[in-house]
Amino acid sequence: MKFGMSVRSALVAPLALGVMMVGTAQVARAQTPSPAQPQQQPATPPAGGAQAAPAQAENPTFSAPAGLLLVQIKPDKTADYEAMIAKLKDALTKSEKPERKAMAKAWKVFKATEPAAGNTLYVHVIDATAPGDYTNPLRIISEVFPTEVQDIYTKVKEGFVQTGLLNLTLLTDLSTHAASGAAQP
Repeated sequence: MKFGMSVRSALVAPLALGVMMVGTAQVARAQTPSPAQPQQQPATPPAGGAQAAPAQAENPTFSAPAGLLLVQIKPDKTADYEAMIAKLKDALTKSEKPERKAMAKAWKVFKATEPAAGNTLYVHVIDATAPGDYTNPLRIISEVFPTEVQDIYTKVKEGFVQTGLLNLTLLTDLSTHAASGAAQP
């Protein structure tokens, strides 16, 4: 059966478009600054790698069992963003905090093949959300690498175009039957 488009393409394209449309709407609503409030930037780490004041409690990023964090990065800043994500993985691995270990267990970062308005889209997929701020990787990095975080921030701060998030609640898991290996007639 050939219609000029594979079945997979026919299914994936609308799904990706839907995620982008919902994400763009969510981003527009969540990130449009009010006239009295400047647009939120990633937290500025302490200068010169100095220790920050005692940590404040983090507000959880997600209010649902799963979530997506959508991050658009300027094309010339993707290497810096990807270096930050590699350092984030290293920090989560080396952290002794149980909450960081919980965050790392179900956190995956994907890079979209297709451009998003000329930028590169990174999709953070969190399968089982844990309490914590997934939107501020610099905070997590600073806990393990306090002397490196300022340099990382300086490199990535101009690369952010927009971010958005989606709280997700599972409708159905289509893989559970396939994973059990049972055959259906």
